[in-house]
Amino acid sequence: MTERDRIEVLRRVEPLASLSNSSLRSLLPFLDEVRVAPGALIADEGGLCHELVIVAEGRLEACKQGVASSIGPGEALGWDEMRDRGRHNATVRAITPARLLVMSHEQFRAADGVSPRPVNASSRRHLREFAAG
Repeated sequence: MTERDRIEVLRRVEPLASLSNSSLRSLLPFLDEVRVAPGALIADEGGLCHELVIVAEGRLEACKQGVASSIGPGEALGWDEMRDRGRHNATVRAITPARLLVMSHEQFRAADGVSPRPVNASSRRHLREFAAG
């Protein structure tokens, strides 16, 4: 994916939609692009959450207490769980080949300014705005 493609994916995530391109660009260093095959386990209900996941392409299926729902491009999962260091509230699998933008705990902390490493203040502010949703 190009930088422009990744920015467009972030723009589809509702809390980020109104941010400028430069604001969205400031979040890119904290996101990794991952491709997964159909059937890949993304999250296990009740398991500890270790990643914020944003769907760039493809479809995922979330199953919560036996009820299934679809997750598609521009949708994110794991935000509250990452912020609260909590557990997944659903099992999530890829139902098509999918491309995801993923933020680990370390990246999450760095983007939020918790890491001792220097972090762009703009990135920190926009990540907090996203968290506030």
